[in-house]
Amino acid sequence: MGLRPVANWSIPATGTLGNDMLVVHASQTGNAERIARLSAAAFPGATVRALATLDAETLRAADRALFVIATYGEGDAPDRARKFEVKTMAAPIDIGALDYAVLALGDREYPGFCAFGHRVDAWLHASGGKRLFDRVDLDGADIDAERHWQQQLSAIAGAAIQPDWQRADYTPWTLVSRKHVNPGSPGGAVYRVVLTPHAPTIWAPGAIAEVLPRHDPARVDRWLARVGRCADSGLRETLLDKILPDDEGDRPAPLQALAHRDYSIASIAASGAVELLVRACPGPDGGLGIGSGWSTKVAPIGGAILLRIRDNPGFAPADPTIPIVLIGNGTGLAGLMAHLRARTAAGGAPAWLLYGERSGAHDRPFAAELETLSNNGPLIRIDRAFSRDAECGRYV
Repeated sequence: MGLRPVANWSIPATGTLGNDMLVVHASQTGNAERIARLSAAAFPGATVRALATLDAETLRAADRALFVIATYGEGDAPDRARKFEVKTMAAPIDIGALDYAVLALGDREYPGFCAFGHRVDAWLHASGGKRLFDRVDLDGADIDAERHWQQQLSAIAGAAIQPDWQRADYTPWTLVSRKHVNPGSPGGAVYRVVLTPHAPTIWAPGAIAEVLPRHDPARVDRWLARVGRCADSGLRETLLDKILPDDEGDRPAPLQALAHRDYSIASIAASGAVELLVRACPGPDGGLGIGSGWSTKVAPIGGAILLRIRDNPGFAPADPTIPIVLIGNGTGLAGLMAHLRARTAAGGAPAWLLYGERSGAHDRPFAAELETLSNNGPLIRIDRAFSRDAECGRYV
């Protein structure tokens, strides 16, 4: 499977001229940018921009705009859009007679589902913009919501939108191992998870693994007991990869599939395995969260996990002949490790790593490998900050 950066995709145009159309994305892992570029293909001549690069003049110059906006974590803006929210969105501005629409991307498992997309929509409206149609909220790979967005674009463009927006199918990967790498940490448990494909697979440093989770069977059993359906083994099996309904009717329908979870890949393709850092997060019912629980506890070693890989153009490899500075914290170290490993394999220019975690005594994933890269590789400097240590107390 050869993966190409989104920015290099050749997407055929399908609709009417779009010289007056601005398509804006705010993306953390590349998915919002992917959908933005697919949306722009319906309007030949449309301009595609990152939200972080916009200003009032650009917005006023556009007659129409589409905003594809991801929410990161618990309601936050993606990293590169945070400055825009703090400075530009602090108050309404005059954007003229802009007609706009918002596709908000998020994860319903978090309380701030699509929160940043909602804030962008509210800010545009308060600034004088007029909605082309109601905001569309997209949970993971919700095909119905994605099709609704496509249908709305078709109505505006006056032409059918290419239906094939979905990426490659998920394929089974074997869960080879998982190891708790921060016992004793004041933060959540972090696991190093290793998976191997059934066929050779290629990806670039910075790539994202999209993992389809399944429920802990005990969670489904509790739901079935609550609705009096304990003996319905067929329903139990069906619900393992579906969002558990809130209602208690005789037959919960329609059932929506669980959304995938995104994880930065720490390994390079030459290793033959995908390596992840996954933090076990608590769920609202007192157990583990659906996504992290699946990868760190529920999925059996030697069993299959459905996974697919996508490029993340916002985190693509730098020119290996140019020195780089890598900055991250927590499980974000995984994506940085892929760049360090690729640079080591290529004999690239020096790298400087700034990394933050909670405890210097307990939170040091990849410590031995980083020491080796520091002594015999391109890593010429490491600066660590540990927020819970009294002698440090700094954040990255």
